Amino acid sequence: MEILRRLFVVPLADNDHGKSHLVRGLLAQGSGRPIPINRPRGPVVLQSPWGRSINALVYGRSFQESEVNAHGTVERSLTAVDPEWRTRDLIILPSHLVRADVRQMVRLAHHNGFDAISVAILLNNQERQDYEDCWRVSWDERWNLPNPEVEDRWEEQVRALASDLWTRICEALGS
Repeated sequence: MEILRRLFVVPLADNDHGKSHLVRGLLAQGSGRPIPINRPRGPVVLQSPWGRSINALVYGRSFQESEVNAHGTVERSLTAVDPEWRTRDLIILPSHLVRADVRQMVRLAHHNGFDAISVAILLNNQERQDYEDCWRVSWDERWNLPNPEVEDRWEEQVRALASDLWTRICEALGS
Protein backbone atom coordinates (compact mmCIF):
# COMPACT_ATOMS: atom_id res chain seq x y z
CA MET A 1 0.00 0.00 0.00
CA GLU A 2 1.16 3.54 -0.70
CA ILE A 3 0.72 6.67 1.36
CA LEU A 4 -1.94 8.81 -0.25
CA ARG A 5 -2.53 12.51 -0.08
CA ARG A 6 -6.06 13.76 -0.71
CA LEU A 7 -6.79 17.21 -2.13
CA PHE A 8 -9.76 19.57 -2.11
CA VAL A 9 -8.89 22.05 -4.87
CA VAL A 10 -10.80 25.31 -5.22
CA PRO A 11 -10.26 27.27 -8.45
CA LEU A 12 -10.99 30.72 -7.05
CA ALA A 13 -12.16 33.77 -9.02
CA ASP A 14 -15.27 35.71 -9.86
CA ASN A 15 -17.00 35.48 -13.25
CA ASP A 16 -15.16 35.69 -16.57
CA HIS A 17 -11.78 34.47 -15.33
CA GLY A 18 -11.84 31.10 -17.11
CA LYS A 19 -12.67 28.76 -14.18
CA SER A 20 -15.08 26.56 -16.13
CA HIS A 21 -12.81 26.39 -19.19
CA LEU A 22 -9.88 25.56 -16.97
CA VAL A 23 -11.73 22.74 -15.21
CA ARG A 24 -12.93 21.35 -18.53
CA GLY A 25 -9.34 21.47 -19.81
CA LEU A 26 -7.90 19.61 -16.85
CA LEU A 27 -10.69 17.03 -17.12
CA ALA A 28 -9.73 16.55 -20.76
CA GLN A 29 -6.11 16.05 -19.65
CA GLY A 30 -7.10 13.52 -16.99
CA SER A 31 -9.57 11.61 -19.13
CA GLY A 32 -7.73 11.78 -22.45
CA ARG A 33 -10.77 13.05 -24.33
CA PRO A 34 -12.59 16.34 -25.00
CA ILE A 35 -15.14 17.35 -22.39
CA PRO A 36 -18.50 18.85 -23.44
CA ILE A 37 -19.32 22.36 -22.26
CA ASN A 38 -22.35 21.16 -20.30
CA ARG A 39 -20.61 18.27 -18.53
CA PRO A 40 -22.54 17.48 -15.38
CA ARG A 41 -20.80 17.60 -12.04
CA GLY A 42 -20.08 14.28 -10.44
CA PRO A 43 -17.60 11.50 -9.74
CA VAL A 44 -15.04 10.57 -12.37
CA VAL A 45 -11.92 8.43 -12.53
CA LEU A 46 -8.99 10.30 -14.08
CA GLN A 47 -5.45 9.31 -14.98
CA SER A 48 -2.33 11.19 -13.98
CA PRO A 49 0.34 11.75 -16.63
CA TRP A 50 2.18 8.82 -14.99
CA GLY A 51 -0.78 6.42 -15.16
CA ARG A 52 -2.10 6.66 -11.60
CA SER A 53 -5.89 6.37 -11.31
CA ILE A 54 -7.41 9.29 -9.44
CA ASN A 55 -10.87 8.89 -7.97
CA ALA A 56 -12.31 12.41 -8.19
CA LEU A 57 -15.44 14.49 -7.74
CA VAL A 58 -15.42 17.43 -10.12
CA TYR A 59 -17.75 20.40 -10.45
CA GLY A 60 -17.54 22.22 -13.78
CA ARG A 61 -19.06 25.48 -12.55
CA SER A 62 -18.66 27.51 -9.41
CA PHE A 63 -20.59 26.64 -6.27
CA GLN A 64 -22.38 30.00 -6.36
CA GLU A 65 -23.53 29.59 -9.98
CA SER A 66 -24.68 25.99 -9.87
CA GLU A 67 -25.25 24.82 -6.31
CA VAL A 68 -26.07 27.46 -3.74
CA ASN A 69 -29.71 27.88 -4.82
CA ALA A 70 -30.36 24.15 -5.03
CA HIS A 71 -28.53 23.00 -1.89
CA GLY A 72 -27.70 26.05 0.24
CA THR A 73 -24.48 24.77 1.78
CA VAL A 74 -21.31 23.24 0.44
CA GLU A 75 -21.78 20.06 2.48
CA ARG A 76 -25.36 19.52 1.25
CA SER A 77 -24.22 20.04 -2.32
CA LEU A 78 -21.32 17.58 -2.01
CA THR A 79 -23.58 14.96 -0.42
CA ALA A 80 -26.38 15.44 -2.97
CA VAL A 81 -24.03 15.23 -5.94
CA ASP A 82 -21.95 12.35 -4.56
CA PRO A 83 -22.82 10.64 -1.27
CA GLU A 84 -19.34 9.04 -1.40
CA TRP A 85 -17.44 12.34 -1.73
CA ARG A 86 -15.57 11.76 1.53
CA THR A 87 -13.84 8.72 0.00
CA ARG A 88 -12.47 10.48 -3.11
CA ASP A 89 -8.79 11.27 -3.75
CA LEU A 90 -9.59 14.63 -5.27
CA ILE A 91 -12.39 17.17 -5.09
CA ILE A 92 -12.43 20.10 -7.51
CA LEU A 93 -15.04 22.71 -6.60
CA PRO A 94 -14.69 26.16 -8.19
CA SER A 95 -15.81 29.17 -6.16
CA HIS A 96 -16.33 32.88 -6.45
CA LEU A 97 -14.64 35.18 -3.93
CA VAL A 98 -17.20 34.53 -1.19
CA ARG A 99 -15.38 34.11 2.10
CA ALA A 100 -18.23 32.31 3.92
CA ASP A 101 -18.45 29.66 1.17
CA VAL A 102 -14.67 29.29 1.00
CA ARG A 103 -14.51 28.84 4.78
CA GLN A 104 -17.08 26.03 4.50
CA MET A 105 -14.98 24.34 1.81
CA VAL A 106 -11.78 24.50 3.84
CA ARG A 107 -13.51 23.32 7.01
CA LEU A 108 -15.10 20.36 5.21
CA ALA A 109 -11.79 19.51 3.54
CA HIS A 110 -9.92 19.48 6.84
CA HIS A 111 -12.64 17.63 8.75
CA ASN A 112 -12.61 14.89 6.12
CA GLY A 113 -8.88 14.37 5.69
CA PHE A 114 -8.22 16.53 2.62
CA ASP A 115 -5.61 19.23 2.16
CA ALA A 116 -7.33 22.40 0.95
CA ILE A 117 -5.70 24.20 -1.98
CA SER A 118 -6.80 27.55 -3.36
CA VAL A 119 -6.01 28.20 -7.04
CA ALA A 120 -6.44 31.94 -7.52
CA ILE A 121 -7.05 32.74 -11.18
CA LEU A 122 -5.73 36.23 -11.80
CA LEU A 123 -6.32 38.29 -14.92
CA ASN A 124 -3.86 40.92 -13.69
CA ASN A 125 -1.79 41.82 -10.62
CA GLN A 126 -4.17 44.60 -9.57
CA GLU A 127 -6.80 41.94 -8.71
CA ARG A 128 -4.73 40.53 -5.85
CA GLN A 129 -6.42 42.83 -3.33
CA ASP A 130 -9.80 41.32 -4.25
CA TYR A 131 -8.59 37.91 -3.02
CA GLU A 132 -7.35 39.01 0.41
CA ASP A 133 -10.42 37.93 2.42
CA CYS A 134 -10.43 34.48 0.84
CA TRP A 135 -6.66 34.04 1.16
CA ARG A 136 -6.94 34.65 4.94
CA VAL A 137 -8.80 31.35 5.31
CA SER A 138 -6.64 28.47 6.59
CA TRP A 139 -5.67 26.92 3.25
CA ASP A 140 -2.94 24.29 3.25
CA GLU A 141 -1.57 25.78 0.04
CA ARG A 142 -2.30 28.84 -2.08
CA TRP A 143 -1.46 28.64 -5.76
CA ASN A 144 -1.66 31.61 -8.14
CA LEU A 145 -2.53 31.03 -11.76
CA PRO A 146 -2.00 34.08 -13.98
CA ASN A 147 -4.52 34.12 -16.82
CA PRO A 148 -4.03 37.53 -18.45
CA GLU A 149 -6.53 38.51 -21.09
CA VAL A 150 -5.27 37.91 -24.63
CA GLU A 151 -7.49 38.38 -27.63
CA ASP A 152 -6.31 35.92 -30.24
CA ARG A 153 -4.87 33.03 -28.18
CA TRP A 154 -7.18 32.75 -25.19
CA GLU A 155 -8.31 29.16 -25.85
CA GLU A 156 -4.71 28.02 -26.38
CA GLN A 157 -3.66 29.82 -23.20
CA VAL A 158 -6.40 28.22 -21.09
CA ARG A 159 -5.62 24.79 -22.56
CA ALA A 160 -1.94 25.22 -21.62
CA LEU A 161 -2.84 26.47 -18.13
CA ALA A 162 -5.20 23.51 -17.65
CA SER A 163 -2.41 21.13 -18.60
CA ASP A 164 -0.02 22.83 -16.16
CA LEU A 165 -2.63 22.79 -13.39
CA TRP A 166 -3.47 19.11 -13.97
CA THR A 167 0.22 18.21 -13.76
CA ARG A 168 0.61 20.29 -10.57
CA ILE A 169 -2.42 18.61 -8.97
CA CYS A 170 -1.09 15.16 -9.85
CA GLU A 171 2.34 16.03 -8.46
CA ALA A 172 0.72 17.31 -5.25
CA LEU A 173 -1.34 14.12 -4.88
CA GLY A 174 1.89 12.12 -5.03
CA SER A 175 3.91 14.26 -2.66
